[in-house]
Amino acid sequence: MTTKERILEAALRQFNKIGAGQATLRSIADEVGISHGNLCYHFRNTDALIEALYGRLVAEIDEQVFQRYAEINLDNMASSVETTYRLLYKYRFLLADLVPITRRIGSLRGQFRELMRLRRTQFHEAFRQLIGQGMMREEWAPGLYGHLITNMLILGDNWIPNAEIHFDEKGEAVVRYYVEAFLAMIIPYLTEAGLAKYRQTVT
Repeated sequence: MTTKERILEAALRQFNKIGAGQATLRSIADEVGISHGNLCYHFRNTDALIEALYGRLVAEIDEQVFQRYAEINLDNMASSVETTYRLLYKYRFLLADLVPITRRIGSLRGQFRELMRLRRTQFHEAFRQLIGQGMMREEWAPGLYGHLITNMLILGDNWIPNAEIHFDEKGEAVVRYYVEAFLAMIIPYLTEAGLAKYRQTVT
């Protein structure tokens, strides 16, 4: 592992444990066992570390989810959501501190907004494929699936802060709870065939 990778791993541990606003370059350098100056050679401040970790999260999601499945069906949709939520939990400080981070780092706010526009397009395409497979119903009110996607994105952005408030335990049980909550959003929009497949796949 390179020094740069060790720095990012230490930063991720500290940001997750105490928050992006509390960890410092010096505390991260101490954990890695390098000088403050050496760390600054790689990352000029904690905002640079946050941006690097955000980029790494997006790359991992794209590699493990969006590049893996050329076609969407209910089986791999459930698997994709589970993988995504596990990765979001791995980088959970980003969602826990999303508002202060995006207020402070304008470039990251722009990247995040652009990513959400992309995700919206990807969800629309997924729904189009599921409708074509007879798993989801045709949209029966204007903008209905657009609103569903908005609700899905809101949950995706906010489940980590919600879990911090409502759960004492950490890890797999928490991730599973919110994965199931996310997937349950599509139940009212499934056909009979889709509902049968959902029961087989998810429950």
